[in-house]
Amino acid sequence: MSLSPKDALRLVQQHINDVSPDKFAEEVGQYCIDEAGSGKTFTRDSATVADPRSQIALLRSHPSPLSLDAYLASALTGLTEEQRDTIFSLSDLVASVCEAHQIKLYGPRKDGTGPKTNPSAKDSDVFKVDRERVLISDLLIHLCHFPGIGAGEPTFAYSALIPIILIAHNDNRVNRMMTGIPSLKFKLIYHTCKDLEQQLDDCLLKLRPLLEQRKMAFSEYDANVVGNKIRMLREELGLTRADVAKVMPDLTVEQLRLVEESCDRHSDPSLTFLRRIATVLNTTVADLVQPDLGETFSSFS
Repeated sequence: MSLSPKDALRLVQQHINDVSPDKFAEEVGQYCIDEAGSGKTFTRDSATVADPRSQIALLRSHPSPLSLDAYLASALTGLTEEQRDTIFSLSDLVASVCEAHQIKLYGPRKDGTGPKTNPSAKDSDVFKVDRERVLISDLLIHLCHFPGIGAGEPTFAYSALIPIILIAHNDNRVNRMMTGIPSLKFKLIYHTCKDLEQQLDDCLLKLRPLLEQRKMAFSEYDANVVGNKIRMLREELGLTRADVAKVMPDLTVEQLRLVEESCDRHSDPSLTFLRRIATVLNTTVADLVQPDLGETFSSFS
């Protein structure tokens, strides 16, 4: 049976109204423990008028232990000191809310590729690391406060079907390239930091079940199926990566190496790439993406 939130709330209220204070105290003592996990006995005499938020906490579902990962994107290059302080403060706030929902937040500023954190990092390494971190994440959170010139983490998220949360102050005008991405996205416009904290908390609470479902469904892409198939067919034809790159002038040897050696979630090759490489290797896109497709069909015949 499926209940609407309104019907569920009505049933809960009816149950509470029908239960005597003594019975309620008995059930709380039997089924609930305090936040410290002490299992302290609850009696009617020890009950006090609680903060309404603590009463809601009894009904609010707690996040499951399934760990999730989020990527925090923002402008980091060319900021003034004041703008940088704003981004840093917001980043810490977002990290705190994510931690409360058991979501591990990765951000280039703190985790290795930021212009201030690691100014000597090679450009190619910055692109590779940040792209891979986006693709293995379950959620992208983008601070749309200041214009920045980057590789476009939301574009990576879009291609990998990763949900996006756009965050902006009500005084900011968000780039329409961001708001126009046809992904599953949520736009949080806030007035104060407290307002942002509440909105993000509510959003993650609603979004978490979907993120968990997506994580389990996408776990099969952690294997290297496409890359291994490309490498095997290329070697069977006696071709080197340089040979393939000569036939496909818009493909570099490094691009091909990354596809062949990375798991499917990391490489995330485009349909255009798959069509081109399939032609060169005398095969089909279906054979590259799911080599055992023929066996699957045979099992149903």
